Parts: sequence; C-alpha cells; structure tokens
Amino acid sequence: MKPLIRPADVMRDIDLQLGRQIVRYERQAASDSGGAAQATSLYILGFAAQLVSAALGKGQVCLPLAECPVAELEGDWQALGSTVAATLAECHTVFYAQDSASGYANQPLVLSGERLYLARYYFYEQGVLQEIERRLSLSAELSSSWHSDDREQKEQSLAAVLDNLFARPAAGASSQQTLSATAPDWQKVAAATACVLNFTVITGGPGTGKTTTVTRLLSALISQNPDLTIALAAPTGKAAARMTESIRAAKQQATDAADLPGADKIPDESYTLHRLLGWTPGGFRYHRTHTLPFDCVVVDEASMVDLPMMYHLFNALAAGARLILLGDKDQLASVEAGSVLADLCDAGVQHGPDAGFSQLLQSLTGYDLSQYSEPDGGVIQNAVASLHVSHRFDADSGIGHLATAVNKSDLQAAARAFHRFPEVTFDGLDEQTPYWQQAAWQQAVLRGYKDFCDAVTQMATAEAVFAAFNQFQVLVALRQGPYGVEQVNQRIESLLSQRGLLNTRGPQSGWYAGRPVMISRNDYDLGLFNGDIGIALPCADRDSDQAVLRVAFPDQEGGIRWLLPGRLPAHETAFAMTVHKSQGSEFGKLCLLLPDFWQSVITRELIYTAITRGKKEFHLFSGEACWQQGVMARVKRASGLRDALWNP
Repeated sequence: MKPLIRPADVMRDIDLQLGRQIVRYERQAASDSGGAAQATSLYILGFAAQLVSAALGKGQVCLPLAECPVAELEGDWQALGSTVAATLAECHTVFYAQDSASGYANQPLVLSGERLYLARYYFYEQGVLQEIERRLSLSAELSSSWHSDDREQKEQSLAAVLDNLFARPAAGASSQQTLSATAPDWQKVAAATACVLNFTVITGGPGTGKTTTVTRLLSALISQNPDLTIALAAPTGKAAARMTESIRAAKQQATDAADLPGADKIPDESYTLHRLLGWTPGGFRYHRTHTLPFDCVVVDEASMVDLPMMYHLFNALAAGARLILLGDKDQLASVEAGSVLADLCDAGVQHGPDAGFSQLLQSLTGYDLSQYSEPDGGVIQNAVASLHVSHRFDADSGIGHLATAVNKSDLQAAARAFHRFPEVTFDGLDEQTPYWQQAAWQQAVLRGYKDFCDAVTQMATAEAVFAAFNQFQVLVALRQGPYGVEQVNQRIESLLSQRGLLNTRGPQSGWYAGRPVMISRNDYDLGLFNGDIGIALPCADRDSDQAVLRVAFPDQEGGIRWLLPGRLPAHETAFAMTVHKSQGSEFGKLCLLLPDFWQSVITRELIYTAITRGKKEFHLFSGEACWQQGVMARVKRASGLRDALWNP
C-alpha cells in the first residue's frame, strides 16, 4: 500500500497535517475502545482527510467521494473503488449522519451519503438549510393567510400599493415600452414575492434593477407595517457603500412622497456584514440567543457571502425577521468555502413558481404567470425571484452581448460580439514578447489612465480625481507571478512614470501624488473596510502654508476624508485589482488581463464578472488558449445545499 504522506508539491502542508492528525485520533480512539485500527482503514481515512482539506482549500464545502480535488492523485483515489464510504462509516473519527445529527460525539469528520465534510462545515450547511426550511415553513403559513376570509381585502390592499410603486407605461409610450407592458414586470413580481414570504432571493444580472426593486418593495412593506425596522448590509465596505449610493439615488428619483411611501423610513446607510453582526475577536455579538433588533434585513452582493458567514447571518436573525438576499447568481462565488447564492438559485437552471404561488402573484401583480410556473419543486422554489431585463445593456450593447455569450460558454457568439461591437476588444498576447512591452497594452493603459493622471498633476479637486479614476480600471485573475496583481501594478506605475504622466518618486517611500490604494483589512476605528479605494493627494496643512500628502477616501455623505498614509491598515496599490476585489464596483472602461496560458482559477464566472464591471468599454488581453479554456471552465463548488433545497 502506498504511503499516507503525499508529495509536498501536490498537497498543502495543512492537508498533510490534517491527514496525520486524523489518523492519530483514530488509532487512539480504537485503542480506547479495546481494539486496533486496521492499516487499510487508516490509509483510506488519512487519504480522505487530506482530500477533504484540499477540497476546502479550493472553496468546496465537502468532498464528494466519487471525485478527487487533486488531479495528480485521482488514480490512487479511484483505485479504492466503492469501499471508501463503508470504511469511513466504521471509523471512530467519522460521524455517520443519516436522518439527523443525533448521536454526534465531536468527531472531526462527518459522512453524509456520499459526501465527506469537516464537521464544522457540515453543521454550517445544516444550519443554513434548517433556517431556510423553517423560515419558508413560516412563509407558507403567512402566504396561506392570503386564502383566509379577508384574502380579497389583503390582496387588493397590497396590489394597490404595488401598482403605485411599479406603474405600467403611460398612454403614448414607445412601441418597445408598450411591448414590455404585455410581459411581466419582473421587478414587480419580485417585490410581490418578498412581500408575501419572509425569505426571498432576488437574482439578476447587471442593470436588471435589483436595488430599485428592493427600494420599492421596502416601501411596500412599510405600507403594510409602518413600524418596520430595516437594516441594509453587504459583504464588503465597497459593496455597502455602493448599496448606500443606489438606495439614496432611488429615493431621490421619487419626486413626490406618493411615489415612494415611507421613503423616510428606508435607511440609506449600509453595514458590512461583520459590522452588522458585531464582529469581535471572540466571535459575533449577535447570535441565536442575542438576535439582531431588525424586522427586515437586506443583503446585497450575496454571491460574495461564504457558507460560514451565511450561517452566522441566519443565526443572528430573530425568529420572525424577514431576510432578502440580492445578487447575481452567475457571478464569482465567495473567496472562502461555498457558493451559497448559486446553490440557493440552482444556478444554470431557470425555475419558476409553482401553480398555487403563481396564482397568488397574479392576483397581486396583474400578470398571468401560468406559462412560467412549474410543477412542485424544491422547498425554495417560490422564494427565488429572477429579474430578466437589463436596463444597462440593451440590444445594441457589445458588453451585454459578450457577457451573455460568456455566460453560456458560447465561444462563437463571443467571437461575433468582438467582431461586431467596437466597444469590446480582444488583443491576443504575443507569447514571444512580455505583455508590458506590447504596444497595444501600453496604449490601453496610457489612454485609460490619462484623464486621471491629468487630474492629479493639475491638482484638481479630490472629487474630480476620483471621478476620473473610476472611468478606467485594470482587472487581473491572479495574485502572484508576472500576471498577478502586485507585479501588474508595478508595471503600470513604471509605465505611467516613464511616459511622464505621474511622478512616482514622492517624498515618502512608496507614496506619491496619484497613488491609488485598496484597503485589504477592515479597520472599524477608522471606518475603513476591505475593498475601499483611496488616492494619495496633496492636502493643505492647517499648521503651515505647505501641502502635505494625505490619502483621500470618499465618505458616505458624498464628501472626502483625509488620512495620513501611516494610519492606514493593510493596503496595496490599486491601478490593477483582482476580479474578486472588483465585485460590487462599476467602471466606465475596463481592461482585463489574463495570462498567455490557462490556470484553474480562470473560469466562466470570473470572466463574466469582469466583463459586467464595465459600463461603456471592455478590452481583453489574453492568450487565445487561456481565453477559450476559461470561457468553457466552470467554478465547481461541491456542497449538499443545492440538492437538499432543489432535489429533496
């Protein structure tokens, strides 16, 4: 039998150590029970423990026993055949979960069907599942009340509110508007869903109006309950700030109080999830026995929420609180384990409500949804509302066409989009010449950052500098290596300096006027959060006539905060950022740099997310093979949540 220890270039140290530790525990447990562990069982157990750790390192919640997350070891793993599950089920260090967790005795591993978990993640997943099922059972009771004696009165009251908030096109509207009026207003349908259920997922691509929808549905909920308390949240500081901006803009668009009843009760400040839940080094302040003081919690950019955080969020909600998740199910999953939003939405499959719920929605919205209804499906079927119409990308949008093609892994349609639309461009990398020496790359960066550099050198206001900076951004897929974010930032700094656009030799080491930085660690005392962008600029010193270098950050009131560079928490230069870090942001023009060779982190979801960060132009630099493999590759995040919700 092959040795338990795996080569260090195949497995991480933490994977190897976990395997060794589990084997030691098993030997001790067998000895304590008066027996001795068999060598074959130890080999299978240690191997499985290593693989479940490796799977977790790749963002997977569990290890499906039929698969191997380490390609180099697949042959060894598959050679064990069908004996693995039975062997693991007999181990002292593995809890065999059948119908419930009854009998769990702190085993480090959990076997559920053909999936092996680290125990903590099994109970995270079960906690989320149980909370969803419980809230949807309460929602079922709530929706059944619409069939009570006062059903007609309740329906008419809510329908009138929704009609006011989601008005149809007026007489004389364009033919396109008139046509849209004959199809369902999916924003109105989503709002009706969230008003009836106390757990709802609203998913849609960029520009489909998720924030507009939630602003109006909150108005509808306030109309039903004027004392409703609401919290808005997002995974990162940047996403929270974007949500604040969007909610404020939606409220300002309501020119009359009758257009958005209760607008003054809709909060226009958002929390990060860590701040909402009261993170401390000892854990979260809010939890099952000390719940959040809100009746309704709305979480934007839910695709970024990992499984542990989703568990803690559910755990902190009061029993009757309403939870509304917003996000794009096709975007990148969270950095940490899980792809919760994709699992909740059964990403890749289009679903509709069941017949009974369709009838209720029809009575509330006036739209015939019978053609969209489906036979009874999973427990979450009625709680997922999809927005289908993009108001940002129309039929003539190259970015919209390219994003759709990538989201379908349709290389031919993507090629047609590059050929047809001038605002989307593909420059293949020359394998013989480093990208930073290629003229097309240099021109794209110089052209993209020229207005920003001009604003800095002309000492424009901080607001004008930020406006110029947000018009262009370079995104990368990797953190390390020549195509990684650190080296790409160095190349861009050097190029801008060499061409005289910026003077990167400032008076302080590493700091110069125009250096953009991204915060990479939350600092609640300073009010700075992971993903926040600041720009170093000259600032008048109150104690002298000289300008000193400070880092400017936009605040939530639309103003600017100035901080000394030395006060900042961990940060990095941000001419380029990873696609993961760009989630929740929008830029006028976007440049995506992929390597000349494919790597496993480059997937359809990553490319789609990058494309949809741009509003006007998208410029791709990539090796042809890397692009093609990336469009065809999918993020694979094994878990049991999707099957439990959709295929019970």
